[in-house]
Amino acid sequence: MDLKSKIKWMTLLITGVIGMLALLLLIFYLLLPEQSRYLLTQMESHIGNTLTAIFLLLVIVGLLIDICFRLLVVPFNQIVEETALIGSVNSRHRIRTKSGPVFGPLAKAINGMAVRFEAIQQYDQEKIKSIRAVAEKERNMLAAIMAELPEGVIVCNIHGSILLYNQQARQLLSGIVQDPEAAPEALIGLWRPVYNVIDRYQLQHALDEIQTKFKESDKNAAAYFVTLGSAGQLLRVEVVPVLDHQKAYAGFILIFQDITQRLQSAGEIEGTLTGLGREIRASAASIRSAIEAIRSYPHMEPAQLARFREVIFNEAVALGGVVGKLDADCTLERKTEWPLAPISVSALLEMIQRKARGTMNIALEADEELPQHFVRADTYALGMVFYFIMERIQKENGPVPFTLRPHRQDSFIHIDLSWPGKPAKIDMLRTWDDCLLEAREEHLPFTFKEILRYHGAEIGAFACPGRAHESCLRLFLPACDAIPLAPARRVTILTQSRPEFFDFDLFGQAAPSPQIAHRLLSDLNYTVFDTETTGLNPSEGDEIVAIGAVRLVNGRLLREESFDQLVDPRRPIPAAATRIHGIRPEMVKDRPGIELVLPRFHQFSADTILVGHNVAFDMRLLQVKEAATGIQFTQPVLDTLLLSAVLHPAQSDHTMEAIAERLGVSIEGRHTAMGDALATANIFLKMLPLLAENGILTLDDAMSACQKTFYARIKY
Repeated sequence: MDLKSKIKWMTLLITGVIGMLALLLLIFYLLLPEQSRYLLTQMESHIGNTLTAIFLLLVIVGLLIDICFRLLVVPFNQIVEETALIGSVNSRHRIRTKSGPVFGPLAKAINGMAVRFEAIQQYDQEKIKSIRAVAEKERNMLAAIMAELPEGVIVCNIHGSILLYNQQARQLLSGIVQDPEAAPEALIGLWRPVYNVIDRYQLQHALDEIQTKFKESDKNAAAYFVTLGSAGQLLRVEVVPVLDHQKAYAGFILIFQDITQRLQSAGEIEGTLTGLGREIRASAASIRSAIEAIRSYPHMEPAQLARFREVIFNEAVALGGVVGKLDADCTLERKTEWPLAPISVSALLEMIQRKARGTMNIALEADEELPQHFVRADTYALGMVFYFIMERIQKENGPVPFTLRPHRQDSFIHIDLSWPGKPAKIDMLRTWDDCLLEAREEHLPFTFKEILRYHGAEIGAFACPGRAHESCLRLFLPACDAIPLAPARRVTILTQSRPEFFDFDLFGQAAPSPQIAHRLLSDLNYTVFDTETTGLNPSEGDEIVAIGAVRLVNGRLLREESFDQLVDPRRPIPAAATRIHGIRPEMVKDRPGIELVLPRFHQFSADTILVGHNVAFDMRLLQVKEAATGIQFTQPVLDTLLLSAVLHPAQSDHTMEAIAERLGVSIEGRHTAMGDALATANIFLKMLPLLAENGILTLDDAMSACQKTFYARIKY
């Protein structure tokens, strides 16, 4: 019997006693004075019998109230709760309450109606199942296609929350960590921020570039950049906007290609071409020298002439070999897989000037009479080159102003960066080559020299014509025509009747807010977890031997995004504990300790609500490790045991098995961390509509209701 039922029972008992006392007073009031005095005299003379009679009367009244409560009140409340379950979340449930002669026929009638209701539901479900069969087939086809795509794909909403990803993206960006002692990897998952796996500044720059293209009605609204993957590989990233049915910006798609091998091949090709160029120049020089000698001395001795002819022949043969090598290697093309897109020089410099505003003083001077010129560029990377240069010049000269002056000469665009102060020496430029590009709070995992090489650019120090007081650096960039490298990727537009694949519902959800107390329970994301231990006394040294967890996002259980880890407790596992959860000492040998597992679980559960069954015990296990690991779980916590007591106060059994049976949830792998986590997750999903029916809509409502239950007072 729960606290609420005990309070009702005590209230009825007190009410009965007060009623009995009121009845006695009424009897005394109705008696004549002589009769009242006689009755009092008799009671005083037989005080023992009088008290005994009063006590027996109270006992009889209490027993009558208890019998009425047990035969009428408790069965009635239980039947009401179980009937609500049949009509809401579990049509297979049947009333098993000991209803007695009073409510027995009612329970039998309700069970009969439940059988018919279940049959109707099954018929409707079969119809719905057949209607959805085609859609399910198409969804499975889409999932299979997504899984087999050679590129990694991530779809995000406007806030950068992940709505869809495929396995290629997961492998490229978060990898599969085999070493249990490795640092926690970047996590990719539904509704997690994409900035966990992509540099925020690079992605934001690409999104800003897309917005600019929208304003300018540019048909090629995609943007490109290069980043590092989980294993240090180079990834080419294409960012494509997603528009809703009204053509308003609704999110973006990221497409990833591993270009590491291609870039390495391009570098090898460039080295090969450089070596071949040296060989050609040397052979040509030898042939030219021999011919010039023959022409200068037409009457030279035959032996000398023969030697010169031999030189010409040998060098001609060598040149033939070089040409043959070039012809045989069909891959020798000076191309790069770096995503370089055409951009006008004026737009490039305006972007540099706009982004540097507030941190550096930059003036832009251009010859307006020059026609519009274009270069191929990764605008983010090339912009970082300029910021890198300016920061280092300001370290030498202080906060000097800069001027950018572009002009074209032959097939190159020259961009002069000038400033008043000391010039940049050749030795200084050489020291920059191997420096990683870092400026302000941003950085790229590539060196200054690498970015210049991928752009086919060179840099040198020059004197400014007519400006003797200024120093100047000139960047040489190959000019190009304003023709895209590849056909523009079509912008994705969502139809008004949205597709039912994955979690595109999240396009319309609000950005995660730290103030979540008043958010609807259905709008929150959850990590449902369970632990297995060496015993039941965390404060006395019992340790965790396993943690299992799954995520709930948008009302869906994400089985693919799970956390299942055995933990070495570094103490014996009692046989009694092994009989419950089946974890033997040899199973946790060489497994990571809690100091390594807890940071991973903390990262896995970040920005979610924790959910567990009898979770006070699990939270106590985590709390006792705070001092040793430095890890604190500060997010809100919900307990399915307490929620069950809130939803079904008339039920006396709130164990996981009892709740699962009431709600129609099957339990697989009971007393394993992952099995109990999955069961708890399914129970919690069944509880959400029941909570809403009871007016418990927000997180604050749920936590307040739980705190009022008897079980909330249990401490570990």
